[in-house]
Amino acid sequence: MRTILLLCTFMLSNVFSATFSVIGPCSSEPLLVEEIHLEQTQDAGSVTVELLTAKNIPFVGSSVGISSIFNTPTGLDAMEVLSDTEMNAYGWCFSVNGIQPEKYPDDVQVKAGDEIVWWYGYAHYLEGEWLSQCEPSHLRKSPQFCD
Repeated sequence: MRTILLLCTFMLSNVFSATFSVIGPCSSEPLLVEEIHLEQTQDAGSVTVELLTAKNIPFVGSSVGISSIFNTPTGLDAMEVLSDTEMNAYGWCFSVNGIQPEKYPDDVQVKAGDEIVWWYGYAHYLEGEWLSQCEPSHLRKSPQFCD
């Protein structure tokens, strides 16, 4: 009987949980992984702000977008100038269930069972054209951000 009760408790807790993780600029190893409780559909931006606030993790932003988590650089400090015509602009990107939406986080609904991932990424600019966006920065390990 006790085994059945434990199994039911485990199954019900998974029904209402989602996974939230944050991958920083220098390693694929997440800086944060949390199971979050969702009883109803919420937007990804609100879930992010609520969790970061509850965990006392330093961040800059709102449910509309995040510009810094764990004190990552913002503004000009988040630009990597490679030449007169080339640069990388760094910032935070997110996905839900492996899909990067072309929407602000507060416009993306998440529910129990979803996986929300934030990662520090960059957009590559060359000779007047943006060539990419949200490339994971830990794959380049820029000396500007990584020791």
